[in-house]
Amino acid sequence: MGRCVKLSYSRMPPACRARAILLLIVAALAPALGWAQQSLEEQALEQQGLTRAQAGWTGTLGAGLAEVPRYPGASTDWTRLVPLVSIDYDDRLFIGPLGIGVAAVRWNGLRAGPVLGFERGRYESDDPRLAGLGDISTSVTAGVFAGYATGPLAVSATVRQAISHSTNGLSGLLQVNIRHAFVRARTSVSAGPDLEFGNGDFERTWFGISPMQSLTSGLPVYTPRAGINRMGLHAGLTHRVTQHFLVRFFARLSDLTGEAAQSPIVERRIQFALGAGIAYHF
Repeated sequence: MGRCVKLSYSRMPPACRARAILLLIVAALAPALGWAQQSLEEQALEQQGLTRAQAGWTGTLGAGLAEVPRYPGASTDWTRLVPLVSIDYDDRLFIGPLGIGVAAVRWNGLRAGPVLGFERGRYESDDPRLAGLGDISTSVTAGVFAGYATGPLAVSATVRQAISHSTNGLSGLLQVNIRHAFVRARTSVSAGPDLEFGNGDFERTWFGISPMQSLTSGLPVYTPRAGINRMGLHAGLTHRVTQHFLVRFFARLSDLTGEAAQSPIVERRIQFALGAGIAYHF
């Protein structure tokens, strides 16, 4: 399959053409699939364990449901569709909820490179607490990722800046994963701590109250600074029922922290997420 990327489209074998078209469709429909409505930590959690490092093309397509907070700091939850989608070429090129990325650096367990993706928005209609605050626009993002894996331990980090709505700011996620496979490697479990951080623009967009917003919402003016806004623990289980079909379960417990936790929009610091889905691996 590696020869697909060396040929022009007109000279590609049918199987290679199908994969090329699938990549374009997934990239074009990323926001509609729901990726733009997920936070960075949700995106990372839901996709763990979907792909396996191997030569050539590999991918997973599926969906599930998750119970998540209506917004960071909400006291109520809602159930939403979870896209379980990941496409990878030779552990170099990937398309998934984190975006379109290239592992430009691959050395002794280290992978790093650029990534282009989407950052979710927020609607004031999502929850009565947000009334008068206006909407936060979904934005195209650009950034970098890096990860290091050795044995069962993996450490990863992603930093991205909103570019189509730059005032959404810069955010990042740091994760540690410990993975264990059992039952003839058909089932794998991963768990570990994580934290999310943002610059001043990000914190003010998501947790701040401007003077104008204060007038329309009745909430006090609040201007948080850059820092860590969430810390938590995550866990996931992936079971491959057959060679091609898999089921995935995931959960997260996180605590809003720092100046984000003091925001007038925060009604509940402790946030829970729980979900499951089924997917087809090819």
